[in-house]
Formats: sequence, structure tokens, C-alpha cells
Amino acid sequence: MKPSPSLLADFTKAFKEADIRGVYPRELDDEVVYLIARAFVERGSYKKVVVGRDMRLSSPALREAFVRGAVDAGAGVVDIGLCTTPMLYFASATLKLPGVMITASHSPKDHNGLKLVAAGAVPLTSRTGLDAILKCLQHGRFLSAARRPGKIVHKEVAAAFGRFVLKSHRTPPAATPLRVVVDCGSGMGALLLPLLPRLGLTVTPLFAELDGTFPHRGSNPTVPKNQQAIVAELKKGGYDFGIAFDGDADRIAFFDETGHYVNCGAIGALIAERLLSTHPKATCVGTVLTSRAYREAVVGAGGRHALARVGHTYVKEVMHAKDAVFGCEHSGHFFFKDFFYTDSVVLTLRYVLASYRSQGEGFASLLSRHTHYHQTEDLMVAVRDVIKAERGMAEYASSENARLTVRDGLTLDYGDVWVVIKPSVTETALNIMAEGKDKKRAITLRDRAVAKARALA
Repeated sequence: MKPSPSLLADFTKAFKEADIRGVYPRELDDEVVYLIARAFVERGSYKKVVVGRDMRLSSPALREAFVRGAVDAGAGVVDIGLCTTPMLYFASATLKLPGVMITASHSPKDHNGLKLVAAGAVPLTSRTGLDAILKCLQHGRFLSAARRPGKIVHKEVAAAFGRFVLKSHRTPPAATPLRVVVDCGSGMGALLLPLLPRLGLTVTPLFAELDGTFPHRGSNPTVPKNQQAIVAELKKGGYDFGIAFDGDADRIAFFDETGHYVNCGAIGALIAERLLSTHPKATCVGTVLTSRAYREAVVGAGGRHALARVGHTYVKEVMHAKDAVFGCEHSGHFFFKDFFYTDSVVLTLRYVLASYRSQGEGFASLLSRHTHYHQTEDLMVAVRDVIKAERGMAEYASSENARLTVRDGLTLDYGDVWVVIKPSVTETALNIMAEGKDKKRAITLRDRAVAKARALA
């Protein structure tokens, strides 16, 4: 089988290191997704796959294309329909099936993509399967269509998922219901709203309608411009705290009672301490972008801190390898051994609630001992050649009066401030962020690195 002459010229741009994601239909369209499904099934010799999707406007068409490709390759399909990405992971793990989540996660509304997993919700990366699938498309390496196409069955998993993530949870009988603002951002997090009252929460929802045009805010809740509505609502007063989800609800952002965004490393530190109290000396995973407050909390609680490359797939790889109980990324991903080493916003919320209720403090006060560093917003600098740009930034780093560490990019440690410069996993860009004890100096040093990167772009 030769590659189709109508195959998109730019389709290779959608193949990233950790997933498949691109602009629809310029970089990723129905035909490309059909062939990806064929390659995925044929290379894995899969007899059955599970398929879920988000609410993006192009997701129904891409779902139809993927299902058609899987069926033509001879695999049966378990279609779980609209779901969060953690629901897809749950289905893959409990049904012991490989699968796909059709989503572009936190990317803009004109994007879409595929998160492919092996059975057990183990994510595919460029090294473990995505490059091989790409080569199948580039060279037309496909088997003939199966003589017996696979069958499609529809399965509802929301109820089973809810039972799983809430198992063993008991809200204290005398606990006063907590008032929480929940910003769904028009995304799949709206499916989680029925679970929250069972956690003892009185919820004020924002943007709970599913809408792939993202009419109210962008999909990434950790970006300041996307936080305006939830901050305004919290400033009205009377709330304990707020949370916001990204488009596929595998990320969660927290806000204190005054509307201040809480660094994800501080949330991770809180959870790690709680887990380590029952799992002494266990391993917790972070990245070069995770606040140092997290690592300090892990070590301070007697745990072992392991470093992974930035990106949810890489954190999961290290968690599997180290049998880690927990992982934390600065972007709002929180990973649990008890959820198949994958991300769970519900388990994250459960652990935060347990700490909040047991401490008897306000939310800001509870987190204060983990928020002594200021972490700047990380900025993306688009470049033509990532390798060349990173080489230029290494020369810049060597001229700075800082200790240089080369691991998953460059870390310049000035003593009071550390600046991280690393290639983006999802874009042709450098990601630059700084953290330190002094907010103004951290921003100054980050901006200096950004200016240099832009000069190299």
C-alpha cells in the first residue's frame, strides 16, 4: 500500500514527542487519523481498542475516522463517547485495552489530536510507538483491509469511573459543606460536576456547557488571561477556594479564597506530604519546571525525589520505573500510583480537601509554607531550529555568573534565582521560566533569557 497522494503535506508536524496534535484540518485531518488508527492496530496486533473524545468541533469527525481505521484493520472498538482523558485512562486500565483519547487538551480551539495508550493506560511516545506509526504513514506500510472488520460497541464508563475515584471517600459527618467555584472552561470537566457534592462541596459552576469553540476563555487554566472569570467570582467573597480545568480535564488549577492562583508545586507539596505520611520513604516524581518547594517537601517528609523530563508521558514512565506513589508537574498534572500512574484531578482534589479539612485554616494559610518562592509564568519563544537555538542559549548560559546544569534543557542557578530554558515538548519553541525568593529579580532574569532567545530565533 502506497501513501495516499492526497495525504496532507504538513501532517508530520502533528507528530510530537509525547502525542499527536496539530491544527485541524491543515496538519491533522480525517484521512490522516484513519491511517493512524490502521497503523496503531496493525503494529500492535490489537483485537480491540477503546475510543473516547472531547467536545471540540472536529472531534466527532476524527472519532469516526479513527473508528473506521481500527475496524478496517480488524479490531473491535469499545466507544465510550464524550469523556475526560482520565476516564479514557480508567477504561484502558480496567478493560485492559489499548486506546485513544481524541483531544488537543489545552491547545487552542483550531487544534485537535490523539493521545494513544497501550493496555493499562501506558502512553505512547515517539520512542515507544509514535515514530513507528509516522513511518507507516510516510511509506504506506499497511496490511490489506481485514476480511472480517471489527465490531463497534458503545459503553458508558462515567458511573464506574465515579465509583473508582470516590472509593473509600468519607466526608466527615459534622463537616460544614465547603463553597467552591469550579471553572469548567466549556470543556470536559463539566462531566465531573455530579461527583463534587459527594465530596461535601457546594459548587458554583462557571462555563459548564460543553462548547468546542471555547467562547469564554482559552483551554489552559494556568495562563493568567484565562483566569479572569474565576478570580472575579472568588473576589466576591464567601468561598473557600476555586478550581479550574483544562479542555480534557486532566489538569487542575487551584485558587485561594482571595482569588490568587496557587502554584502547582505547592499543591504537589501538600499532597506529597500526606501520601508520605502513609507511604514512608516512597518516591515522588517532579520535573525541572516543578517548584523547588515540591522537592523540598518530598525530602523533608522522608521521601525520595526523582526527576523526569517535562511532559505527562515522561513523568508516567519514571513513575512506572520507580514505582512512585505520586508525580507533580507545574502545568497542573498530578499523577497517582492509585490511578494507574496517570493523572487524576478528582484524586488531586480529594487529597487537597483532606488536608484543608484537617488543618482548620484558610486555603491561603494552608499553602503558605509551600509558597515562599515566586515562580514566573513560563514563556514560549518560537524558533526556527530548536537544536540550534538551544546551542545558542548554552553559550549564553556559560557567560552568565550562574551554575549551569544540563538536564532536560538548561538550568542556570544564580543562588537566589534559577532559570530553566528547555525545548518545548509540543511546539517548535523554547520554554523559559524562572523561580526564586525575589519576584522582581526572577522576572528580570527570565526576561533577559527570553530576549536572548528571541535574538536567536
